[in-house]
Amino acid sequence: MAMSVDPRWIDVDGIQTRYFEAGTGEPILLVTGGNFGAGDAASIVESWDRNFCPLSERYRVIAVDKLGQGYTDNPARDEDYTMDAVVRHLGGFVRTLGLQGVHVAGQSRGAMAVACLTLDYPQYVRSCTLVNTSTLAPGVGLNEVVLGGTPHPHFTREGQKWLFERCEHNKDVVDDDFLDEAMKVFALPKYVESVRKMEQEGLKAMLFVPELMRLKKDTLQRLAQQGMGRPTQLVWGTEDRTALIERGIDLFHIIASREPRTTMHVMNSAGHHPYREHPEHFNDLMHAFISSISDRESRNCCNEQAV
Repeated sequence: MAMSVDPRWIDVDGIQTRYFEAGTGEPILLVTGGNFGAGDAASIVESWDRNFCPLSERYRVIAVDKLGQGYTDNPARDEDYTMDAVVRHLGGFVRTLGLQGVHVAGQSRGAMAVACLTLDYPQYVRSCTLVNTSTLAPGVGLNEVVLGGTPHPHFTREGQKWLFERCEHNKDVVDDDFLDEAMKVFALPKYVESVRKMEQEGLKAMLFVPELMRLKKDTLQRLAQQGMGRPTQLVWGTEDRTALIERGIDLFHIIASREPRTTMHVMNSAGHHPYREHPEHFNDLMHAFISSISDRESRNCCNEQAV
C-alpha cells in the first residue's frame, strides 16, 4: 500500500500534521474515519490509496492524518480529545495550506468531521461528500454491537484484521499492505499514549463519547434548520452492518430538505469502505459530482449575463 508520493508535514496551530498531496486543479481533501486512541484498529489515511492517484490525474488531491491519528500529533491538551478539536484542526489545516473552494470527502467519523467543517468554515468549502457514516446519521450507533467482543488483544495484527473484515463486504481489501501500515501506526509511542488516555485514563467515556453525542445532535439540528449550504453527495455501501443503508437514507432526507443540490449513490456489494471495494466507481462519482457543480455554476453565470 502506497500513496505514490512522499508525505509532507505542516504546523497547524502547534500540531505537526502529516499529509499527502499530488496533482493540480480543483482541490479535493480526503478525510478517513476512526478516532484517536482506538486500540483495536488504527484508521489510516492510506485507506485512500486506491483513489488518491487516479483522482490526482484530474485534481489537486490532499489526504490528511486527522488530529491524533496516523502520524499527526496528539491533542496538546486532554480537553482536546474531542471531535470538536478534530474539526478545528481540519479548519486550521485548510487555512494554513491556503485552500479555497475545496471539495471535502470524509468517511465514517471523517464524514462527521467534514460535515462540521463545511458548516463551520463555509468560506473554504465548495462541496461535501459523506461516505457510510453512522456517526452522523440519525439513530444509535451499532459499532459496539457489530464490532464488540473481539477475541484478540489491543495492538495486534489479528485484532485489526478481525475488526476491519467485519466492516467489509469484500474482505480481500483488508490485505497485508493495509495491515502493515496500520501496525506501523500502532507502534508509534504517541499512538500508544492516546490509547492510554482514552481507555485507561477514561477520556473516551468521560469526554470523547459524550461530546461526540452532543455534536451529533447539534449538527443534525443545524442541517435540518439551516442546511449544508453546499452541494452534497452521500455514498453508501449496502452491506455495511455498522452504518445501515436505512440510516443513510434518513440522513439524505435531512440534508436534502434544506439543500436541493443533494444526491445519494448506493453501491451494491460494498461495506463500510465502498471507495476501497469499488474504487473506479467511487472515483467516477467524485469526477461526475465535481463536474456537475462546475457545469451548474457555468450555466448560472451565462443566465445572469443573458439577463
